[in-house]
Amino acid sequence: MVTYYGAMKSSTALSLVCVAASLIGANIHAQTKASDKLYSARALYYTPTTQGLRSFHCALVIDWKDLLARFSGTDIQEDNPFLKYLQTAHLSVTDDLKSGGQLDWANTAVPPEGKEGPAAKMKEGMQKMITSFFQTWNGYMSGKMVPAPDDSTTVTEVNGTIQLHAKAANMDVTESFDKNMLLTEAHVVTPSIDATAYPTYVDTSDGRVVSIIRTVYRQPPTAPPAEGTFTVSYAMVSNFRLPETLSVNAKNIGAFVFKFSGCSVETAEKAAGKL
Repeated sequence: MVTYYGAMKSSTALSLVCVAASLIGANIHAQTKASDKLYSARALYYTPTTQGLRSFHCALVIDWKDLLARFSGTDIQEDNPFLKYLQTAHLSVTDDLKSGGQLDWANTAVPPEGKEGPAAKMKEGMQKMITSFFQTWNGYMSGKMVPAPDDSTTVTEVNGTIQLHAKAANMDVTESFDKNMLLTEAHVVTPSIDATAYPTYVDTSDGRVVSIIRTVYRQPPTAPPAEGTFTVSYAMVSNFRLPETLSVNAKNIGAFVFKFSGCSVETAEKAAGKL
């Protein structure tokens, strides 16, 4: 199970870039032409929160047999006691597009004798992984990764490309946009980690939607580089694009695949009691 917990550390590191981006102010002080250009670019990106999406809830499905087989390196039989225990788990996730989401895990059985520890660690690890994903993904869905520049940010333009730089406490954040105002890189440096995220977007009728977030990080900054990737596909639910399949891949460690189903949404109108 060593590789499994290595993936937990990796997924937690991936979320830092978006958490850092949230420290960039949101008050509009467009002082330069570059700032104006960055502010205008926000409309190019899919931001469901501006369309009224407040939260959503989905069932979460994991192929436990495949997961155990890949991380143990052996075939897992259908009557494996630990597999049968995991298959009794009912998982669901709720996300408010602000924090790290919430994974609810309920079992209708108890772990096999002697497996109580691994069962608890499996549950804890999955919760951390899902939280890390939503901490990251929410930054793209709420517009924080393409922020409105303010007095805490410096925005410069070089040959049509834009670079945003901001500092907060012991954190240094730099974001780079190409000539089409596509976010290509987000670099975060703190005393404990140096991380760079490389997002990939797909163009949709609703705007640019993030589909891959690859992060290269050093933790601490003097450590050799490690790499992890979130890959997400989408399904339409009540006119919103929500995750359908999520892959969490830690390089040289392994991948975890989650499927979302039966999703429901809460909008600003519903919260206000309107039909």
